[in-house]
Amino acid sequence: MTLDQFRQLAETWGGNIGRWPPSTRDAARVLAAGDEGRRILDDQIRFDRLLALAPEVSEERAGRVGFAVLQQVSHSTLQGPRLRWSLRRLLPATSLACSALVGLWLAGALPYRQNDEALSVVSMVFDSTAMTLGRVQ
Repeated sequence: MTLDQFRQLAETWGGNIGRWPPSTRDAARVLAAGDEGRRILDDQIRFDRLLALAPEVSEERAGRVGFAVLQQVSHSTLQGPRLRWSLRRLLPATSLACSALVGLWLAGALPYRQNDEALSVVSMVFDSTAMTLGRVQ
């Protein structure tokens, strides 16, 4: 094993040789006994400790960052002509699909004979569709 291979394994698997692939451990221990190998492992052990530390982020800072991200996302998506185009196409298609689903549901749910219960369900569905998004049609 060369020092470059040793360095690459240390950067991949960390400073603890026990976590390295079993086939490389014996050769790695031989190189770790030398000055250069020990320095590589010490550097990697310090880096491993640095990665193991949890960052200290205040709740206020996390909230500010989250709000800034949401603002940026909404600004970039709501300003484009692509969204306006898709809303113009999507809303009529969605309402048509919902109407078809309600029609199919009613066709399967209602009995074939007319009775008061069937008429009240149909009346309830059609009365609720007279109001959409807070406006009366």
